[in-house]
Amino acid sequence: MRRGRILLFILACIAALAAICVCFPEDGLKLGKLEFRFPSLREIMVGDVAEEDEGPSPEELLAAQKKAATAAEKAGFEQLIREDSVRFFLPGGNPAYFDGFFAALDEARRKPVRIMHYGDSQIEEDRISNIIRKDLQDRFGGGGPGMMPAGSYVTLTASGSASRGLRTYMIYGDGSRRARTNKYGPLGRFARIDTTVTFSLRSAMTRERPPRPRTYFNRAELLVGNLRGKLTVRCGGEKRVFPAGDTLRKISFALPDSSSRVSVTVSGHADIYGIMLGDSTGVSLDNVPMRGCSGTVFTKLDKNLLASFYGSERVRLILLQYGGNSVPYIKGPKAIHGYKEGIKKQIELFREVAPEASIVFLGPSDMSTTIKGHRQTYPHLPAFIDSLKLAAAETGIAYFDIYGAMGGKNSMVRWVNSKPALAGPDYVHFTPRGAEQMGELFVSSLMLYYDYYQWRKRNEE
Repeated sequence: MRRGRILLFILACIAALAAICVCFPEDGLKLGKLEFRFPSLREIMVGDVAEEDEGPSPEELLAAQKKAATAAEKAGFEQLIREDSVRFFLPGGNPAYFDGFFAALDEARRKPVRIMHYGDSQIEEDRISNIIRKDLQDRFGGGGPGMMPAGSYVTLTASGSASRGLRTYMIYGDGSRRARTNKYGPLGRFARIDTTVTFSLRSAMTRERPPRPRTYFNRAELLVGNLRGKLTVRCGGEKRVFPAGDTLRKISFALPDSSSRVSVTVSGHADIYGIMLGDSTGVSLDNVPMRGCSGTVFTKLDKNLLASFYGSERVRLILLQYGGNSVPYIKGPKAIHGYKEGIKKQIELFREVAPEASIVFLGPSDMSTTIKGHRQTYPHLPAFIDSLKLAAAETGIAYFDIYGAMGGKNSMVRWVNSKPALAGPDYVHFTPRGAEQMGELFVSSLMLYYDYYQWRKRNEE
């Protein structure tokens, strides 16, 4: 058979099949129990394509699963920060309140960041502060015990002394010497020199059990002002000379890495606001205890000096821990309201002079008095704490509830009776071990918010 005829035969078969495809019913033919079906021309040309499933694709399913997991993680974080007893009460419930501070922590190994911890006798000897400092320095870098006042000074973590007696002025304390100026500096105190004085400072092993290692530093910085003539400063073989002037000056000396002690000699007439021991990068935290202080003295300080220090030192977190000294003397709603309004004025000052800092008010602990022969929480303490929470909310800052973190009403008795004791026999102050526990509670809660900050950065950008 010739090729042409073969081709014609094939084409004829294809045409016949195509005709059958066109004419054959799409639903097929039924003959009794038999059913005959023939593919349509479209099915022959395109192929046997199944109808597309209207359900989600594997990629869509995966995206939906990730979205559900993200929502569950977010809900878990937000439930914890709303309901946990050891939490921050944030202004407007805004979980992003600390974002500026956390961003500074992320940059701390390149740019130093400073924290100020002001408080009453509950934080004396660097209690609570040293726990927060050490944990943050371990995580974000930095070293040193922070700023110390000029003169005799002993804490759990550092000590200082002067070669001769100094005239010291403080804005707080019943028996304190007051100055004819409001330039007390960021510690609320200063030492006035008019001769040559050598300051010796060192960090120390903590007296905790087990002890924490000493904190090392590589910089010593003298904070001075009111230079009434030439000022000469010597440290480690270096000598610096400064002319008279009233502006705030920071005189810095680089030290060998891992230094634990330093001596600074100052000659002249000036006011010394403090001596800072730290690193050139990382986190620094200054412990500023004000024994007997109600926390309402800051509005008496020179605002320009404070603003200059907080700005130049990149202060990004300010902790205000007050209220305990006022509890025994407050007897009713009027006194509670008066203290609340006084605290609001202090907070507003800090917001003005440190606009880039996050501010936290740490309320008082549980405190016990004797009622009918039994140790009980001061009756008005819960209302007093509620007023402080309201003061924080009304001024747009965070509140950390030490009273609630301890366990609330009558928890002080349990802390005193704990073995070993976490609070002292005055039923007011923490023992060093109790202060350590509270410091750990504070910083672990703060780092929960930091973890949520990191989570939001990963999932919401």
